[in-house]
Amino acid sequence: MLEEVRRPEPPIRLAAVFFEPGTAVQIAAELTSLGDFVLAIGAPAAAARRACDDLLAARGIAPAPPHDEALALWPELAGVGTFQPPAGELQGKVPDGAFREGPVFETNADAVFCALRARRLPSKRHPHGMRLRIAELLDDEVLDDGGDLWQRRIEEIDAAGAAVCAHRFAVGHASWLGAPSEGILVLPGSSIPREFSTAGVLTPVERLQLPPAG
Repeated sequence: MLEEVRRPEPPIRLAAVFFEPGTAVQIAAELTSLGDFVLAIGAPAAAARRACDDLLAARGIAPAPPHDEALALWPELAGVGTFQPPAGELQGKVPDGAFREGPVFETNADAVFCALRARRLPSKRHPHGMRLRIAELLDDEVLDDGGDLWQRRIEEIDAAGAAVCAHRFAVGHASWLGAPSEGILVLPGSSIPREFSTAGVLTPVERLQLPPAG
Protein backbone atom coordinates (compact mmCIF):
# COMPACT_ATOMS: atom_id res chain seq x y z
CA MET A 1 0.00 0.00 0.00
CA LEU A 2 1.31 3.47 -0.95
CA GLU A 3 0.27 6.77 0.54
CA GLU A 4 1.35 10.19 -0.66
CA VAL A 5 3.70 12.15 1.59
CA ARG A 6 3.43 15.76 0.48
CA ARG A 7 6.21 18.25 1.04
CA PRO A 8 6.51 22.01 0.39
CA GLU A 9 8.60 21.24 -2.70
CA PRO A 10 8.23 18.39 -5.22
CA PRO A 11 8.58 15.52 -5.72
CA ILE A 12 5.76 13.81 -3.84
CA ARG A 13 7.03 10.78 -1.96
CA LEU A 14 5.11 7.53 -1.62
CA ALA A 15 5.26 5.86 1.79
CA ALA A 16 4.97 2.08 1.45
CA VAL A 17 3.32 -0.31 3.90
CA PHE A 18 3.70 -4.06 3.35
CA PHE A 19 1.33 -6.76 4.67
CA GLU A 20 1.79 -10.45 5.31
CA PRO A 21 0.00 -12.60 2.69
CA GLY A 22 -3.70 -13.08 3.40
CA THR A 23 -6.95 -14.34 1.94
CA ALA A 24 -9.21 -12.43 -0.43
CA VAL A 25 -11.66 -11.86 2.44
CA GLN A 26 -8.93 -10.40 4.67
CA ILE A 27 -7.62 -8.14 1.91
CA ALA A 28 -11.10 -6.87 1.03
CA ALA A 29 -11.85 -6.17 4.70
CA GLU A 30 -8.63 -4.17 5.12
CA LEU A 31 -9.21 -2.16 1.95
CA THR A 32 -12.83 -1.28 2.64
CA SER A 33 -11.89 -0.11 6.13
CA LEU A 34 -9.63 2.55 4.61
CA GLY A 35 -12.34 4.61 2.96
CA ASP A 36 -11.33 5.81 -0.52
CA PHE A 37 -8.63 3.76 -2.22
CA VAL A 38 -7.35 2.72 -5.65
CA LEU A 39 -6.35 -0.91 -6.14
CA ALA A 40 -4.23 -2.54 -8.85
CA ILE A 41 -4.55 -6.33 -8.78
CA GLY A 42 -1.43 -7.87 -10.29
CA ALA A 43 -3.05 -11.09 -11.48
CA PRO A 44 -5.67 -11.98 -14.12
CA ALA A 45 -9.32 -11.32 -13.40
CA ALA A 46 -10.25 -14.51 -15.30
CA ALA A 47 -8.72 -17.94 -15.82
CA ALA A 48 -9.38 -17.94 -19.58
CA ARG A 49 -7.00 -16.36 -22.12
CA ARG A 50 -8.17 -12.91 -23.23
CA ALA A 51 -7.31 -10.27 -25.81
CA CYS A 52 -5.35 -8.25 -23.25
CA ASP A 53 -3.15 -11.31 -22.62
CA ASP A 54 -2.46 -11.70 -26.34
CA LEU A 55 -1.76 -7.98 -26.76
CA LEU A 56 0.65 -8.08 -23.84
CA ALA A 57 2.42 -11.18 -25.21
CA ALA A 58 2.77 -9.43 -28.59
CA ARG A 59 4.73 -6.73 -26.78
CA GLY A 60 7.12 -9.33 -25.42
CA ILE A 61 5.73 -9.79 -21.90
CA ALA A 62 4.23 -13.06 -20.72
CA PRO A 63 0.80 -12.79 -19.08
CA ALA A 64 0.72 -13.64 -15.38
CA PRO A 65 -0.82 -17.00 -14.46
CA PRO A 66 -4.20 -17.01 -12.68
CA HIS A 67 -4.05 -16.94 -8.87
CA ASP A 68 -6.87 -18.42 -6.79
CA GLU A 69 -6.95 -15.70 -4.11
CA ALA A 70 -6.71 -12.94 -6.72
CA LEU A 71 -9.64 -14.47 -8.61
CA ALA A 72 -11.60 -14.60 -5.35
CA LEU A 73 -10.82 -10.94 -4.60
CA TRP A 74 -12.80 -9.56 -7.53
CA PRO A 75 -16.25 -10.62 -6.26
CA GLU A 76 -15.29 -9.47 -2.75
CA LEU A 77 -14.81 -5.96 -4.14
CA ALA A 78 -17.70 -6.00 -6.61
CA GLY A 79 -19.50 -3.21 -4.77
CA VAL A 80 -16.52 -0.86 -4.94
CA GLY A 81 -16.42 -0.43 -8.72
CA THR A 82 -14.12 -1.71 -11.47
CA PHE A 83 -12.58 0.51 -14.12
CA GLN A 84 -14.42 -0.09 -17.38
CA PRO A 85 -13.30 1.77 -20.52
CA PRO A 86 -15.68 2.37 -23.42
CA ALA A 87 -16.32 -0.53 -25.79
CA GLY A 88 -15.06 -0.58 -29.35
CA GLU A 89 -11.34 0.04 -28.78
CA LEU A 90 -8.47 -2.23 -27.74
CA GLN A 91 -6.41 0.41 -25.95
CA GLY A 92 -6.60 3.97 -24.76
CA LYS A 93 -5.68 6.52 -22.11
CA VAL A 94 -7.30 6.33 -18.70
CA PRO A 95 -9.44 9.48 -18.38
CA ASP A 96 -8.86 11.88 -15.51
CA GLY A 97 -11.02 11.05 -12.51
CA ALA A 98 -11.71 7.47 -13.61
CA PHE A 99 -10.80 6.25 -10.12
CA ARG A 100 -13.93 7.84 -8.68
CA GLU A 101 -16.25 5.40 -10.48
CA GLY A 102 -13.91 2.43 -10.90
CA PRO A 103 -10.97 2.38 -8.47
CA VAL A 104 -10.21 -1.35 -8.96
CA PHE A 105 -8.39 -2.67 -12.01
CA GLU A 106 -6.06 -5.39 -13.23
CA THR A 107 -2.40 -4.90 -14.04
CA ASN A 108 0.72 -6.98 -14.67
CA ALA A 109 3.77 -6.35 -12.48
CA ASP A 110 6.38 -7.19 -15.13
CA ALA A 111 4.61 -4.96 -17.65
CA VAL A 112 4.40 -2.15 -15.10
CA PHE A 113 8.15 -2.06 -14.65
CA CYS A 114 8.70 -2.30 -18.41
CA ALA A 115 6.30 0.60 -18.95
CA LEU A 116 8.00 2.69 -16.26
CA ARG A 117 11.43 2.00 -17.80
CA ALA A 118 10.12 2.22 -21.40
CA ARG A 119 11.89 -1.02 -22.36
CA ARG A 120 12.10 -4.70 -21.50
CA LEU A 121 13.69 -5.64 -18.19
CA PRO A 122 15.61 -8.82 -17.39
CA SER A 123 13.69 -11.58 -15.65
CA LYS A 124 13.05 -11.29 -11.92
CA ARG A 125 15.23 -14.35 -11.36
CA HIS A 126 18.19 -12.41 -12.75
CA PRO A 127 19.98 -10.20 -10.17
CA HIS A 128 20.11 -7.31 -12.65
CA GLY A 129 16.36 -7.62 -13.20
CA MET A 130 15.67 -7.11 -9.50
CA ARG A 131 18.22 -4.31 -9.28
CA LEU A 132 16.44 -2.39 -12.04
CA ARG A 133 13.03 -2.93 -10.45
CA ILE A 134 14.19 -1.65 -7.08
CA ALA A 135 16.01 1.25 -8.73
CA GLU A 136 12.74 2.20 -10.47
CA LEU A 137 10.83 2.18 -7.18
CA LEU A 138 13.48 4.42 -5.63
CA ASP A 139 13.31 6.75 -8.65
CA ASP A 140 9.54 6.93 -8.09
CA GLU A 141 10.19 8.08 -4.50
CA VAL A 142 8.83 4.92 -2.87
CA LEU A 143 9.88 4.96 0.80
CA ASP A 144 10.04 1.73 2.78
CA ASP A 145 10.07 2.89 6.41
CA GLY A 146 9.27 -0.65 7.55
CA GLY A 147 12.61 -1.97 6.35
CA ASP A 148 14.52 -1.65 3.10
CA LEU A 149 13.37 -2.44 -0.43
CA TRP A 150 16.57 -4.44 -0.89
CA GLN A 151 15.44 -6.77 1.91
CA ARG A 152 11.97 -7.39 0.44
CA ARG A 153 10.76 -10.56 -1.26
CA ILE A 154 10.27 -10.62 -5.03
CA GLU A 155 6.49 -10.72 -4.52
CA GLU A 156 6.69 -7.57 -2.40
CA ILE A 157 8.63 -5.74 -5.09
CA ASP A 158 5.94 -6.80 -7.58
CA ALA A 159 3.25 -5.52 -5.20
CA ALA A 160 5.04 -2.18 -4.87
CA GLY A 161 5.18 -1.90 -8.66
CA ALA A 162 1.44 -2.55 -8.88
CA ALA A 163 0.86 0.10 -6.21
CA VAL A 164 2.87 2.63 -8.25
CA CYS A 165 0.59 1.80 -11.18
CA ALA A 166 -2.42 2.48 -8.94
CA HIS A 167 -0.97 5.88 -8.05
CA ARG A 168 -0.41 6.72 -11.72
CA PHE A 169 -4.00 5.64 -12.42
CA ALA A 170 -5.25 7.94 -9.65
CA VAL A 171 -3.39 10.97 -11.00
CA GLY A 172 -4.51 10.33 -14.59
CA HIS A 173 -1.22 9.10 -16.02
CA ALA A 174 -2.09 5.56 -17.12
CA SER A 175 -3.33 3.65 -20.15
CA TRP A 176 -5.37 0.50 -20.72
CA LEU A 177 -5.09 -2.46 -23.07
CA GLY A 178 -7.55 -5.21 -24.11
CA ALA A 179 -11.17 -5.86 -25.02
CA PRO A 180 -13.44 -4.19 -22.44
CA SER A 181 -16.01 -6.98 -22.77
CA GLU A 182 -13.41 -9.55 -21.60
CA GLY A 183 -11.30 -7.54 -19.18
CA ILE A 184 -8.45 -5.08 -19.59
CA LEU A 185 -5.00 -4.33 -18.18
CA VAL A 186 -3.87 -0.92 -16.94
CA LEU A 187 -0.24 0.21 -17.18
CA PRO A 188 1.46 3.47 -16.20
CA GLY A 189 2.11 6.04 -18.91
CA SER A 190 0.16 8.16 -21.36
CA SER A 191 0.39 5.40 -23.99
CA ILE A 192 1.49 1.77 -24.35
CA PRO A 193 4.15 1.06 -27.01
CA ARG A 194 3.56 -1.56 -29.68
CA GLU A 195 6.65 -3.38 -28.43
CA PHE A 196 8.98 -3.01 -25.47
CA SER A 197 12.51 -2.81 -26.84
CA THR A 198 14.96 -5.55 -25.87
CA ALA A 199 18.01 -3.43 -26.75
CA GLY A 200 20.51 -3.42 -23.91
CA VAL A 201 18.45 -5.62 -21.61
CA LEU A 202 21.57 -7.52 -20.51
CA THR A 203 25.24 -6.66 -20.97
CA PRO A 204 27.02 -9.48 -22.84
CA VAL A 205 29.30 -11.59 -20.65
CA GLU A 206 31.90 -14.19 -21.56
CA ARG A 207 31.02 -17.89 -21.33
CA LEU A 208 33.53 -20.53 -22.37
CA GLN A 209 32.61 -23.61 -24.36
CA LEU A 210 33.05 -27.05 -22.82
CA PRO A 211 34.92 -29.70 -24.83
CA PRO A 212 32.77 -31.56 -27.40
CA ALA A 213 30.78 -34.45 -25.95
CA GLY A 214 32.21 -37.91 -26.60
